[in-house]
Amino acid sequence: MRLKVIWLLVFSILLIFKGVSAHEAVFIKSDPVNGAIMAEAPAQINAWFGEELQTGVSVLQVFNADGERVDSGDGQVDLNDPDHASLIVRLPELAEGAYLVRWYVVLLDGDTSESVFNFFVGDEVDAAAVNFEPADTTVFYYQAEEADAPGNWFMVGGGMMVLLVLLPLVVIMFRRGTV
Repeated sequence: MRLKVIWLLVFSILLIFKGVSAHEAVFIKSDPVNGAIMAEAPAQINAWFGEELQTGVSVLQVFNADGERVDSGDGQVDLNDPDHASLIVRLPELAEGAYLVRWYVVLLDGDTSESVFNFFVGDEVDAAAVNFEPADTTVFYYQAEEADAPGNWFMVGGGMMVLLVLLPLVVIMFRRGTV
């Protein structure tokens, strides 16, 4: 019995003082792929990830070689994806040239990740003339603060409730000698 009580106390303390596990969004693929050379501009850009993304804050943006934003401004979580694990942005008619796609996602635990990929509209000769190469797709991620992740409050609150209820019971049991 004493061992069970000790394990319950340890578990309660771990719930209260648990750390947020930092992780980045797992970028699975994009359409077009990074470094694609396309004869015609796509009508939309899609990017898929390994877990659900927060809507309203996760974005997908497209920029031309001059750094001007050229998408339709609606780059967001694809609400037609039942897993909410993809982004979509529509594009107007694009001229020939290089384009950079920037994605920024917020995971359900509050952690954020961002990176880029690119594509070229035109032919391989035009792409070579401007030294077009696939983008560096290094993912940068940022850990949410404890207060930013909604689930953390439930864990801390649950741990506190267990301790507030369990600790007095343990004290009573020790005084009675039943533990």
